[in-house]
Amino acid sequence: MRVLFTIDDRIYASHLPLPQGKHAVQLIFEAQIPAQYKTQLMSFLKAHELVTVRPETFSLNQLRNGQITKFKGDIYIGHFERSGKVKHTGIAFNVQNTILNEPVSTSQRNGQFYVLGLGNSTCLLVHKIGHTPSYDQIAKAHCDYHAGQTAEINCSTIGPVKSFKLADFLNAKTLYLETKDFK
Repeated sequence: MRVLFTIDDRIYASHLPLPQGKHAVQLIFEAQIPAQYKTQLMSFLKAHELVTVRPETFSLNQLRNGQITKFKGDIYIGHFERSGKVKHTGIAFNVQNTILNEPVSTSQRNGQFYVLGLGNSTCLLVHKIGHTPSYDQIAKAHCDYHAGQTAEINCSTIGPVKSFKLADFLNAKTLYLETKDFK
């Protein structure tokens, strides 16, 4: 499954990781969809806290390795496994630019974040999922990182961050937060 979010006019998909097993992977990529759905999807993404995709069955490892560049999926308002409502079925997704592709390491402590420069003074702050209890958090912030520039930072809190008080990141806003799968 993927959670979808938008930054500027781009659509991003994040694999919803689990703490263990074959889904213990943090994977975020830019997604392209057919033009006839893009305007409506952008509206969904702005109007709803959570929009997810239930993809067709395929190998996550092949997606991670670049062997899968296209897939189809059903778009849901809400979490499709938790009473989300289907809005579109069989939508084609093209995998464009993978910006994060890391395994979950439950041996590390919580409170560390990947910083992913997207360009246009925008960064994603993605929590490095650590030992349980943990959480999956993605935030957007203004920063001076260039597109493709990445770093790792430590945060003073081990739980989900409500406010990033780091001078390099302004106006941070959480785009996605999951705690239930990481208890």
